[in-house]
Amino acid sequence: MFAQSMLVAGLLLAAPPEGAAGPRLEKGLEVRWAGTFTEASFRPGVRAVRSYDVDTRLFVLDTGDHGADAVLFTRVFLKPDRKAAEPPAGIVRLELVRIDPHGKVKILPSPADPDNPDPKARPWPQVQLQGLPAHEAGFFFEFPDKPLKPGLAWAREDAGRPIVNWNVADADSFHGQPAIKVAAEQKTAGYYGERIRQAEWRKAETLTVVTGHGYAARLERVIEKRDPEAEELSFRSVLKVEQDGKMTFSGRLYDERREEALHAAAFTAMLDRALATGGREGSKPFEAVARRAQAYLSDHGANDTVPYREAILAVRKRAESAAKGNLPPAPPPEAPPAAMDPLAVGQPIADVTAPGITSSASARLGDLKGKPVVLVYFQPAAASGPSALKLADELHARKLVTVVPLAIGDPKDAKSLAGDLKATVPVYDGTGVYKIHGLEATPVFVVIDADGVVRHVTRGWGGETAATVTREAERWAK
Repeated sequence: MFAQSMLVAGLLLAAPPEGAAGPRLEKGLEVRWAGTFTEASFRPGVRAVRSYDVDTRLFVLDTGDHGADAVLFTRVFLKPDRKAAEPPAGIVRLELVRIDPHGKVKILPSPADPDNPDPKARPWPQVQLQGLPAHEAGFFFEFPDKPLKPGLAWAREDAGRPIVNWNVADADSFHGQPAIKVAAEQKTAGYYGERIRQAEWRKAETLTVVTGHGYAARLERVIEKRDPEAEELSFRSVLKVEQDGKMTFSGRLYDERREEALHAAAFTAMLDRALATGGREGSKPFEAVARRAQAYLSDHGANDTVPYREAILAVRKRAESAAKGNLPPAPPPEAPPAAMDPLAVGQPIADVTAPGITSSASARLGDLKGKPVVLVYFQPAAASGPSALKLADELHARKLVTVVPLAIGDPKDAKSLAGDLKATVPVYDGTGVYKIHGLEATPVFVVIDADGVVRHVTRGWGGETAATVTREAERWAK
């Protein structure tokens, strides 16, 4: 049996104050996070582990009703080998970003890049499931509509990937400051299966958010992959970083940082556009980027006190190398996401509306949020039909949860069965909606919590079915 490999537990402290509606940032603020990144592969016959030093800086350029415009500067370098004469290999990346009032991050075009053919804000890239964390904005997250308090749970969509489930795990602290621990999990439907037939993955994040700041002072991200060839894990990476410095700059010091950051973002974007051609236009685009970076460096002289100069130097070096034909390999395409089970535990259930059979009213799942629900899919003409509807009626009579029996088949059969059983629970027509929930057989019992998230699924009928479904309904009714 595959066991969960990471357990996140928070230390219960005093209840934190209500969380802010989003990050609180000010012009000139610079925050630095530092830590490590480790990745390990566990394929048959291969055991490879690499460790890196990571540091990320945020520098706020401006703030307003739109949120904050800032730069995110990340350095990831292989941990140095004492025996090696050469400096460790690494990646340097700087992006100009906008962090909206709710914490959502987008990439902005730099005003120092007048040649940008598409000067529009772009979504922040998804976290790479395998690769170095060169694009790092995990300290920020999109806040829910309600204040951050222990027990709060919410979900966010992630294009082309499973839904991300968030929750406020517990109260916490960071260097004596009151904080809250926020956790997120995203996984493919079959990740915890005992046997898997295709690649499955899981991403878990834990953020320590200082309540007065609204962004993570500490971040841990674990990504795990399983594949059919490996007994358990085939890959695991762990990112651990925490805030290591914070300062606000003004006057000349602010201006110097802003100037370097905007040009570093512009040169980075220019190089990205040149690399996107795959070298089809020869060396000229790369030579042009290298010349522009060098011209800026020559005009502005040595400036070792501003950390963002390193990003300009890195762009120049990469452009010069690409001009000689040393193009970086294209990143491997991400495996298509495994088909999501519409009834996956931990995921919000798809909203459906079913017309009434023994009731004149319809039932819409979205209208039932705020209280736990048990869906009962059954076929009235099947051998299991009477037992399934009888259980639904018993749960309905106890008034523990809202019970929604969804009959598949001829509505007349459902109405007749309800009459024979003298069932008082309203029965609805599930024939037009069962495919949305991915059903292939009946009966199916789905326990849904008050937030509309699937918490338990029982498929089929057996000697323990009634007891199991009842127990889960009682659990989530509390």
